[in-house]
Amino acid sequence: MRQTVLRLTTLAFLLLLAACASAPVPDMAFYRMPGVPKAEIDASREPRFPIAITVAAFRADGVYNDQAILYSLKPESSIKAYHYQLWDEPPSLLLQRRLIDRLRADYTSRLVTDRLPPGLDALRISGRVQRFERVRIDGQWIARVRLEIRVERSMQEAPLLLNEYGADVPAESESIQATVRAFAEALDQSFAALRGDLGQINIDVKS
Repeated sequence: MRQTVLRLTTLAFLLLLAACASAPVPDMAFYRMPGVPKAEIDASREPRFPIAITVAAFRADGVYNDQAILYSLKPESSIKAYHYQLWDEPPSLLLQRRLIDRLRADYTSRLVTDRLPPGLDALRISGRVQRFERVRIDGQWIARVRLEIRVERSMQEAPLLLNEYGADVPAESESIQATVRAFAEALDQSFAALRGDLGQINIDVKS
């Protein structure tokens, strides 16, 4: 009897090990937003601003500084992170590079870059991520983006622009990839509003 119990216990343990060994481990998936379409630039015309523009990496605090794609099952519920679905780079850099691409495509300046010497006369754009997650609303996934963006010419002067931008864009399907495309659209809508505000700024070249 004792040997039978021992054999059964051993068999159950071996079956448990086999089940664990056969369980597939999910692959890490890294998601990249669709690129910004390249625009034909007429170099003979003047850009929107006569000085260079530099865009800093966005500040992303707490969970928004994580590379994992974030989601929430209700608009005001807790934020969770996917374990195997990640952005191909941190959101702070992802947003910085997309804004640079958008400003270049619009020919906002002859030079739009991520880094310039501190003493160079330039428009300096910085931002903070307030919301950047996939939200379930009425049975549909929404890409929710909220940003605070600051535009300065000199850090010793008041900012030329300090405003909040954002958009909610529904995903076309349940897939993560569809939500990634919705994130790209939400960012582009936010940056379009920013570019509209930039159009109200008048810049004189300092002698």
